[in-house]
Amino acid sequence: MAKPVLERFSVVDATDLDEFRVSVSRALTPHRLVPTGHAGHLERVAVAVAPLGPLSLVYGEHRGAELSATLTEQVDYYDVNLSWGGRNRITCGDDEVLVDPHTAGIISPRMQARMALSDDYRQLHVRFERFALERHLELLLGRTVVAPIRFRMAMDLRTRAAASWAQAVRLLVDDIDGPADQVGLAESLDGTDPWSSFLMTGLLLAQPHNYSEQLAERRRGAHRPTPVKRVIDLIEGHPEEELSVERLAEEAGVSARSLQRHFRESVGVSPRQYLQQVRLARVHADLRAARPGSGVTVADVALRWGFTHVPRFAGAYLERYGEQPSATLRAAPE
Repeated sequence: MAKPVLERFSVVDATDLDEFRVSVSRALTPHRLVPTGHAGHLERVAVAVAPLGPLSLVYGEHRGAELSATLTEQVDYYDVNLSWGGRNRITCGDDEVLVDPHTAGIISPRMQARMALSDDYRQLHVRFERFALERHLELLLGRTVVAPIRFRMAMDLRTRAAASWAQAVRLLVDDIDGPADQVGLAESLDGTDPWSSFLMTGLLLAQPHNYSEQLAERRRGAHRPTPVKRVIDLIEGHPEEELSVERLAEEAGVSARSLQRHFRESVGVSPRQYLQQVRLARVHADLRAARPGSGVTVADVALRWGFTHVPRFAGAYLERYGEQPSATLRAAPE
């Protein structure tokens, strides 16, 4: 029998399907889990959860039955599914990927998936918190991310970059999977978090997504047109100010029409859309940082960053982050 994976972080080791579903739901997303028509007899289920800051490793395995899982809620994080043995067919709308030793499957926020898990399936979920991964991308790009990252679902582990990334994940698992009386490298770095940073950078570079081209341009040292750079600097520096298209065009030294064209070609959105996304990002950061009892309100934060129509702001916030701003405020750390 193979050595248990993440044994020190075990939360379930049993034969009960409901225990398996409940524990995975807590670590990932609520779902319905049922044996298929080729069920067989469920012999064992196991779940282990290793939290590592903005990164979590969630290992699950079952033996003796094929299972069907349907997520009952959209995910609000990034989930890379790696096979440790067996297969998992993931379906999201019209997209489908077969997770096996050669292919990983990536579920991005707002996706609601169905899964068909083979008998004796063993899987590692590499979970990245959405805010952390998008903030990491912003640091790589040097500007605000204006829409959620959307990865290509199928990750070909036979390509050099993806294979290296998967090997790094296995190295991390091996590092934290040792005996409890021996401290691994990941647990001896005095609060620094190089693993999360390395794996986030690697995933963003190895797997195609809607910002890949912009990342490649950044790495090549490609420069944006001067008018666009001036406007981005102004928006990033003072998003709370009244920044009409006319003022932005004057700052850029071009006509409003030329600025719109330059922005769409270089950034992919209009200056007004970019301004709104920067403001939303600042509101989101402030709400997440608010302390209980501080008296902070959603309306105060929204107004601080230039939103004068609170209901319209709330709709834009829900569209961007998948939750109401009041929910972000309530979830602020104690």
